[in-house]
Amino acid sequence: MLKKLTLLFVVVLLTASLSKAQWRYDGPWPNDTHKGGTHGLEVDPDGKIWTASYYTMPYGGKFASPILVFYPDGSKVDTIFTVTTGNVTDTLGLGALAGTTSGTRGLAKDEKGNIIFCASTPNKMIKIDYKTYQGLARYLISTTASEIGSSPAGPAVSENGTVFLGPVVGNGAATAKIAMFDKDFNYFGSAVTAPPDIVRTFKVSKDGNTIYWTKFTGKMGILVYERPSEFDFFTEKDSIVYGMSIESAALHPQSGLLYVSNDSRGTEKKYTHLTWYGVNVATKALADSFTLPSPITPVAPDELPRAIAFSNDGNVAYVGLFGRTFDRIFKFTKVGTSVEKLDEIPTGYQLSQNYPNPFNPTTNIKFSLPESGFATLKVYNTLGQEVATLVNEFKNAGSYQVDFNAKDLSSGMYLYTLTTGKATISKKMLLVK
Repeated sequence: MLKKLTLLFVVVLLTASLSKAQWRYDGPWPNDTHKGGTHGLEVDPDGKIWTASYYTMPYGGKFASPILVFYPDGSKVDTIFTVTTGNVTDTLGLGALAGTTSGTRGLAKDEKGNIIFCASTPNKMIKIDYKTYQGLARYLISTTASEIGSSPAGPAVSENGTVFLGPVVGNGAATAKIAMFDKDFNYFGSAVTAPPDIVRTFKVSKDGNTIYWTKFTGKMGILVYERPSEFDFFTEKDSIVYGMSIESAALHPQSGLLYVSNDSRGTEKKYTHLTWYGVNVATKALADSFTLPSPITPVAPDELPRAIAFSNDGNVAYVGLFGRTFDRIFKFTKVGTSVEKLDEIPTGYQLSQNYPNPFNPTTNIKFSLPESGFATLKVYNTLGQEVATLVNEFKNAGSYQVDFNAKDLSSGMYLYTLTTGKATISKKMLLVK
């Protein structure tokens, strides 16, 4: 009973903290001069942001795909073209022709914060010291049935340093396997045989006993494999967010939510394009989300969310798109918006008129949800442009109120809209300064 009460208390605290968490879009970061096919994104213990591209650029008479390392304030960028491990020097993402794919498959962070670079053609993993940029370990990956069966997806790492590596193309083939390596890249067996469909990346729990296989083909979504302990076998247990087209994923360092992306190919249309959803993997509930404004209209075929990483305190999210013409990194910052639950019992989907109205510069908005579900409350100007997001998360059934501060907006008429899976309600309000 005590354990159940403790768990309930933790869940209440998590829910309370999430109800105050919103994300502000800060645009391309650190600026819009860095372009090109993000295919890996990590943040090291010093707060430096590492990114690698799927595409090449000229280097030493050949073409390669270097890792760019941005400093937290954006004032400096280190470029890593080569990494030396022992007496072997690798040119990262070595390609033959300008603009061709380099084979960069993704980045991961080990238990000490060192960066694992994964590539194909040739298939390899390189562990890089995050302080010195020197190689710590190196491994040539076999794509035969003995290891993973096809070119590698981005790797995943548990807190004890075990590296999990899976195939891009699983498709349920008996030769496709999710392999395991120790922290020195010594291969020691298969975790899963014949994982289905196609992935770009996947994640594992901190203890390494749960694998989240994130798919963007077939029955899209997250397939969950579990084992009781590190001495047992993995078995398929569950599926989450069916119909979401996922190409990037990251575990939030504070809340533990698994953030996964969706794009326009998703078969379940309640999930929106270029949106990262924070999933509570224990309850399967969507607990948070943020959306990247589409850089191009209409949506480009390569406008795919291929990377996400969080700052160490969890207050900044960095994301990247696959297409080579897009900015390398986009930034979101967590900001506080207080959403208070009321004692009133909802009788239906309701959105009250804001009070006071007219207002300057703050006003209060009440809304009611008769059923639990994902809800948004957004404010738009008369041109239809979104100017504020007040609610953007999974909410339990109930009545709520939220304060809207329009101190940075000009006087005029605004529209505020409550959207759920079953209702959309809008009202007007007037800001007079």
